[in-house]
Amino acid sequence: MSEVRRAGRTIHYEDLGTGEAVLLVPGLGSGAQLFGTLPRRFARAGFRCITFDPVGVPPSSPHRGPYDFPEAARDVLAVLDAAGVTRGRLLGTSLGGKVAVQAAALAPERVSRMVLLASSLVVTPRARAVYRFFATIARELDPSDIATAVAPFLFGRTLFRTRPELVADILRWFRPDEDGRALMVAQAEGLQHFAGESLAAGIQVPVLCVAGAEDTLTCPDEVEETARLLPRGRYLCVAGAGHSLLLESPATFDTLLAFLREA
Repeated sequence: MSEVRRAGRTIHYEDLGTGEAVLLVPGLGSGAQLFGTLPRRFARAGFRCITFDPVGVPPSSPHRGPYDFPEAARDVLAVLDAAGVTRGRLLGTSLGGKVAVQAAALAPERVSRMVLLASSLVVTPRARAVYRFFATIARELDPSDIATAVAPFLFGRTLFRTRPELVADILRWFRPDEDGRALMVAQAEGLQHFAGESLAAGIQVPVLCVAGAEDTLTCPDEVEETARLLPRGRYLCVAGAGHSLLLESPATFDTLLAFLREA
């Protein structure tokens, strides 16, 4: 594992494989561990895959104060710098998709194309209510109860029905400590004010916006609207999948590969 320091913060990252670089940007309260075996799959497919633990996720620096999307995006660019990547592909999931778009807006010359998984630039009243709910449970609930509360938003009904043991295993792992809860609260509050629509017109690279048909956290219509806002956006809705798209629909990975390999 390597690290980069920026503005008094330390960000740990990992680098696997060779080829064109793709950097994975995790979602709310999450770090590199969120992506499981995905980096190895990218490496086997001929990509250089970079993952990192955002500020607030150990062993990176603890998070302090309000969550700032431009600062999070500058951390992403700092990881690209440290890895020696002049121009690469970004794949962001949920909140990570918003961070990826912010990074592309700050430094368009650094990003060649993007995949946004279950991520929207449109903050609807319904979405704000969901973000308030996440902030409340992260602040108020016992850590052992947080996973149960968020589970209906993280997975679609098909996974609950067909793989209940997998859902249970994942929920047993999800036990945020005090720092993790503070990060979740800050991120959930920051999401309520994210001005993503104002960034969309300036994103001139191809962007694949992928929605899960069963996603109740980031609804498909919000992802579809995001694709329409982006000048070169494409929309894909995956049947039988919820918010955890690649876990719930492993075959979707091949679609991402084809998109990321385009010249």
